[in-house]
Amino acid sequence: MKKNIAFLILFGVFGITTALTISTDDPPDTILMVSNALKAGNSSDLAKQFNPTVEMEILGEENIYSKAQAELLLKDFFTKNKPSAFKVNHQGTKGSTSFAIGILVTVSGNFRVSVFLKSENSQMLIHQIRIEESDDSLK
Repeated sequence: MKKNIAFLILFGVFGITTALTISTDDPPDTILMVSNALKAGNSSDLAKQFNPTVEMEILGEENIYSKAQAELLLKDFFTKNKPSAFKVNHQGTKGSTSFAIGILVTVSGNFRVSVFLKSENSQMLIHQIRIEESDDSLK
């Protein structure tokens, strides 16, 4: 009986240690990386998360762009609208897709940003991004 209890304790400690190791070795959260890039107005870091083609809408102008074109359009947007904060208000995951919707605060006003991601070769990549004017503020 004492051997069984010792075995269960040892197995439990090993299981907890393994779970902690796995969680600390997980890749960085893509939504967090996207949020940080938006907050900093860093189109280059954001483009690292892009699919090779991205459906993008910025203030009513919508099209499908290559990764490089999308990065240049975002760089231009961030130059005209310097960000000071970004907060995710809604996010979720279903199967191999994820989304995040938040408010980007800039010197020019606030914008609602919607980002849609899909898993490609075990990596979450941005397939669609929308930036729209918004009256909302950070709450």
